[in-house]
Amino acid sequence: MKFSFLVIWTFLLSSVDLPATHAQSNPIQQYDGNIILPSTFEDLICLGNWNAELERCEGSAVSSGALAAISAAKSADRLEQIRLLLNSINNKLSENTQALIDLQKSFDLQNAPATQSLREAISTRFDAVPTGVLNDDSVKEELDRLRKDILEAVERKNPAPPRSSGE
Repeated sequence: MKFSFLVIWTFLLSSVDLPATHAQSNPIQQYDGNIILPSTFEDLICLGNWNAELERCEGSAVSSGALAAISAAKSADRLEQIRLLLNSINNKLSENTQALIDLQKSFDLQNAPATQSLREAISTRFDAVPTGVLNDDSVKEELDRLRKDILEAVERKNPAPPRSSGE
């Protein structure tokens, strides 16, 4: 009876040990600075120090599924931080763009009277030319062309601000 008990016990121990020997048949791999330990259920990733002589992890060993979940959670957190940063940049950019538009409108409104008075001064000077000088048609035509050229140059340098429909 003791002999049969010993035979059964030996058989059970040898059958229990089979998966462990099967797992050891897969080679230990290294990927991205981490050691991957093959296992019957799920590979383990050694996050601690790897002792090559003893072929064991001296520190934390995490399953590949758990490591993937941790990585995904960290990635999601980081992406949320990036999204918040981009939204902040977008808001500031919109505010600055609106401020620039308002500033340009303000400059246009301030420059409009100065440009108008410059046009009026040019026209007044040309209108003040003595009539005796204007008797000659060629001189009159040249003065009219000169007035037109000067007013066009003023317009190019200081274009009239666009009229908005709300004013």
